[in-house]
Amino acid sequence: MRIAIIDTGTNSTRLLVADASQDRIDEIHRQTRVTRLGEGVERGGMLDTEARGRVIDCVDEYASLIGELGAVRTMVLATSSVRDAVNGRRFLQSLADSHGFDWKLLAGEEEAALSFAGATSDPGLEGSVTLFDVGGGSTEVVSGRDRTLVFAESLPVGCVRMTERHFTTDPVAPGELESARVFIDRMLASEIDPARIEKPATTVGVAGTVTSLAAIDLKLESYDPVRIHGHMMSLDLVQGLLNELSGMSSAQRLRFPTMEPGRSDVIVAGTLILERLMMFTEASELTVSELDILDGAALALASGDL
Repeated sequence: MRIAIIDTGTNSTRLLVADASQDRIDEIHRQTRVTRLGEGVERGGMLDTEARGRVIDCVDEYASLIGELGAVRTMVLATSSVRDAVNGRRFLQSLADSHGFDWKLLAGEEEAALSFAGATSDPGLEGSVTLFDVGGGSTEVVSGRDRTLVFAESLPVGCVRMTERHFTTDPVAPGELESARVFIDRMLASEIDPARIEKPATTVGVAGTVTSLAAIDLKLESYDPVRIHGHMMSLDLVQGLLNELSGMSSAQRLRFPTMEPGRSDVIVAGTLILERLMMFTEASELTVSELDILDGAALALASGDL
């Protein structure tokens, strides 16, 4: 069945069109656009008019492409920013209904489970796995073995949320970076019992922060998902990138060829979250995956579980 998944995330609106069954995905098209739907939600608790407009325009374009590619069913997903906004559910329903699409507002644990299912659909990923999904509004920490989820937690820390809450200077002031670090460490210590996370054979990272760091490390002139998928990054490397990026202005970060304007201002917060997660779980290295919540949702939709 040819299906389409649209993920209206806090920072990006993403599309996957694929031929999917309950145990296989054949990707037809994948696309990402930074739309910053969650802009200002941390402060005002509402989805901003301009942010909603950016997402509407993006989904309108995606809808045309979905029709051209012949998808027979489309599901629009929403996560952290829509969960937190007073007008979030109403916006999501209106957005989907305008195109005749199905929609679902995911709980944090559902978001975590779909990300895990997507990443572990990679046939090369076996055994014990811990997954980090660093998003714009939330971060999911998931642990499982042999593609069976054992532990999942969604935390209200994401690159957009942390930037709006903690960073007022550009470049980020050392004191603000330290304040954010303390906040993340306290959140991890209070919400996650390390004993519930198996010592993994593999630690996996998904979503825009992680893939952007991989592109920087690989010194890519243009984004190449084939080279990024499976790329290994050590904790030392992530810490080095954090030091480098935090010492640059948002404009200077745009000198990296693969850095998007809507990513450059939040990449420091995202990298800090990733670094603290690796420290907390004692992960010395991380495998980058291009397979994520989109792929997990495609599998679930094809099997009737979504």
